[in-house]
Amino acid sequence: MTRRALSSPVSPLALALVACASSTNPPPPAEAGLIVGVHADDFGSLVGSIHVVVKKDDVVVHDETLAAATTPPPLPKEYAIRGAAGARVDVTAEGLPPGGGPPTVTRLAASRLVIDGATSAKKLLRVRLESRCVQLPPIGGAPGFGVSCNAPQTCIAGLCASNEVTEAALEDYESGWALAPPDICRPAKRGPPEVRLGTGQTDFANLEDGQVLRLEKGPQGGHHIWIAARMKNLRQSGSTTTITSRLLNDRDPEPVPPASFVFTFEQDEGSYCRIWGLRYQVDAGAADLRQAYRRFLGKPLEVTVEVKDSTGASARSTKTVQLADKLLCPDGTEACND
Repeated sequence: MTRRALSSPVSPLALALVACASSTNPPPPAEAGLIVGVHADDFGSLVGSIHVVVKKDDVVVHDETLAAATTPPPLPKEYAIRGAAGARVDVTAEGLPPGGGPPTVTRLAASRLVIDGATSAKKLLRVRLESRCVQLPPIGGAPGFGVSCNAPQTCIAGLCASNEVTEAALEDYESGWALAPPDICRPAKRGPPEVRLGTGQTDFANLEDGQVLRLEKGPQGGHHIWIAARMKNLRQSGSTTTITSRLLNDRDPEPVPPASFVFTFEQDEGSYCRIWGLRYQVDAGAADLRQAYRRFLGKPLEVTVEVKDSTGASARSTKTVQLADKLLCPDGTEACND
């Protein structure tokens, strides 16, 4: 006798219930993170310790007090927070006076964990204790001093502002973040560094390949051209602008001396910043300034300008200009030519 296996039928209702249950189970939350970066101005004897509290969804994940007068100093310091995307992060940083009492300076910040990975950069929540936000209590008959903000507002740049930092306002994390707070030339949201070479004594002017520039005789006997530059996504202050060049003449291989300047850039249109009036002396260091300039007259000169900031980021631009065959004299004429 052949036996058949018995199977119990599954009702359509049971199948529907199973399908419904599987469709209503939400996927696990995506892993996300945030780097909380705490740093501070120099408060001297006004601050004896730094108290930092970091919460994730109202649960304290970091709570520590750092002595201010230590070697190496306790700040800057990073706190890596991980969890589900969208989890709320709240930070309180306080500079406490050496003898105890109310905080000398306070900074509040709040944001949310954001997804990071192979295709997206880590994000930085910057928390800075600023000297412009110091609060001093009344002493003797003298009134108190400083900016007082009611939470959740906080003091930023000497003014009360929201403690909320949106995802769009978070900075891309980089190892040198403490040395380079955002500024008008290097915003929190930025692209790659860019530099454009120009010319000009009193302002920036575009410079094209093949453009004729005049060597000018300087007040101390040297000979120079005027260089200017536009840049973006590099630091406004503390950036080094270096000018190098070479004569495109194989018969005259003597190198042209470089020149470096550490000048502050000014804001320009189109998210650029500019600098001008860089006197680039091509015969610097020559033994005889009365004759050394002659090797440049009428020659093509390849000029490169590079801007490098304190984070190590840099960009450069190169143009080939044609030097005129006569000098421009200090009085604006050509009378100083032989």
